[in-house]
Amino acid sequence: MTGMETASPRRAGRGLRAALMVAVALLVAAVAACCVLMARQRAQAALETELAAQLEQTRQELSERDAALEQAQAELEDSRAALEAAGETIGLLEEYTTLTEDGTPPEYTQLYPDLYAEAREEAQAPEGKTVYLTFDDGPSSNTEHILRILGQYDVKATFFVLGKTGKQDQQRMRDIVAAGHTLAVHSWSHDYKTIYASVEAFLEDFYRLYQWIHEVTGVYPQVFRFPGGSLNGYNQGTYEEIISEMVRRGFVYFDWNASAQDATVTPLDPSVITANCLRGIGREQVVMLAHDSAARTTTVQALPAIIEGYRNAGYTFAALTPAVKPVIMGYRAPR
Repeated sequence: MTGMETASPRRAGRGLRAALMVAVALLVAAVAACCVLMARQRAQAALETELAAQLEQTRQELSERDAALEQAQAELEDSRAALEAAGETIGLLEEYTTLTEDGTPPEYTQLYPDLYAEAREEAQAPEGKTVYLTFDDGPSSNTEHILRILGQYDVKATFFVLGKTGKQDQQRMRDIVAAGHTLAVHSWSHDYKTIYASVEAFLEDFYRLYQWIHEVTGVYPQVFRFPGGSLNGYNQGTYEEIISEMVRRGFVYFDWNASAQDATVTPLDPSVITANCLRGIGREQVVMLAHDSAARTTTVQALPAIIEGYRNAGYTFAALTPAVKPVIMGYRAPR
């Protein structure tokens, strides 16, 4: 019995050790499995981080490519616009060329070598509704009254004057300039048959008034208005050459798109003149034709109502300059 009793604890000890070894093996296997799992998780996290970085880089590259594409498209549109503008310019040059049949410039291009306008920026349309009051055929005894009214309303205007040499008229021209208005060329003689007979005749008349204005006021005028407008019954055979030569010399001309219609034998009633002028309301840019001759007293009387009418309609007033986009009669004209 003693021998059997001794063997039994030994067998039990061996069983316990075996069980412990199995447990340790299982524990080691579990730890190993955990280590493998953790390693996989770390590898997956690293992979996800790397993929996220690559995705962000790809997005950034796509964004840069989109921006480059937009810039390229914008440059393409600019190039197309420039090409169209060049095509229009070529067409205008072909239409209004001053070259003779043998390809040489006409002799009149050599006349008056000092008759050139100052360099200027490209003309622009006004920002917002704007009225340009213009007065033809002055100066006259009405000029002072027009200047007084314009001053009361703080309005600037443009005066297209004739070749008048009297002392009072000279002072009126100086007063126009001193008040900040634009003094511009209309015509020395206002003789349609003479000035529109040829380019040379027009240049002679223009140059005489151009120099006279400078002599009296110290200002070389940069803008002008053709007597009767740029297209009239007297210049059908010469207007293209005259316009081409004046534009070549850098001068800017203005027609009109609203009128007082006051060039009448019998002066119109001020209310009629006002109504005529206010028909321009609705246009963004209004170039108003009126007259500053001695007989146009009712035009002067209508002027306050004209100014107030446009102001009530939300317009501002300004004088014409070479920077203003011209209003030109209804035919294709050089820019």
